[in-house]
Amino acid sequence: MQAIEIQADITPEGVICLPTPLRNLYGRQARLILMVDELTSVGEAVAKDPLQAVQGDGEHDTVMREMDKVWQAWQALTGDAPETPLLNQEALITRIKATLPGLLAIYALGDRIEKGSGTIGGPLELAILMETEADPVALWSLARELAQITDCRVDLLDLRVSSTLTQYQVITTAERWWVSNPQAGLFECFVLSEKTALEESRAGVCLGM
Repeated sequence: MQAIEIQADITPEGVICLPTPLRNLYGRQARLILMVDELTSVGEAVAKDPLQAVQGDGEHDTVMREMDKVWQAWQALTGDAPETPLLNQEALITRIKATLPGLLAIYALGDRIEKGSGTIGGPLELAILMETEADPVALWSLARELAQITDCRVDLLDLRVSSTLTQYQVITTAERWWVSNPQAGLFECFVLSEKTALEESRAGVCLGM
């Protein structure tokens, strides 16, 4: 086994980034010995005496969260990351429903859904369908709250004010996480009808040319 000494930064997600000359090592396994700056506060307590730190006054939850982050980062590096989704879908749905009265449906789309909820990097894209147009300020505030749950940026899209093409893309490619009543289904049928009419009108323009 060849030993290579490197110095690398650890991202907020706990990912260790290899220097550019070593990127061709992707896919290989490595045994890591980490040497970091001297730890402080909770981190120092864990390093010196994990059991004593966990039994400390009021710091148990903080310690456990930090240990979970380290474990998830190690799994990502070794390729042993669990296949189960990391997103707390139920918590997200509960928060959105409590914040947005008149909510009809919630859709999830984007790379984090297509490639798996544990995908590192990129925002979580959610589309919401309301009875009426949503308040943009309320959506912005809600997106910040959801980011605290997912530990990543959350983009919220209001389907009521989106273009027909965007609406069509969402209802045909996204995962529908939650629906309240048949009104959401009627809206989806309307979008499909509008998309068909749009294509027919464009075809007519092309034939006329």
